[in-house]
Amino acid sequence: MSSNVGVPVKLLFEAEGMKITVEMKNGEIYRGLLLGAEDTMNVSLSEVLRTSKTGQISKLSSMYLRGNSIRFIVLPNLLKSAPVFQKVAVQKRKMEAAVAARKGGEPAAKKRKRE
Repeated sequence: MSSNVGVPVKLLFEAEGMKITVEMKNGEIYRGLLLGAEDTMNVSLSEVLRTSKTGQISKLSSMYLRGNSIRFIVLPNLLKSAPVFQKVAVQKRKMEAAVAARKGGEPAAKKRKRE
């Protein structure tokens, strides 16, 4: 994994080994076990259920989906507590504190607690 990838890609890496759902730009939906992901959001799935635009369902042993053809990916709720989100929350608090310090006020989080 390269160090300059964004939060969505890092979250995708955290989902490796979990069941995900991928909707493609052409309307097809794939649900399967995420074997691997790349910085370009290319994903490799196993034990795949493919739902076509017409609703026809087929089973595939494995599938490789190209990142630029993906509309969106549904990840497990378990990832809400992923370390990448905790790092983002810490960075956000630091940024809010820095902005407040430049303006001479206190961070928005402290103002909300007082109200």
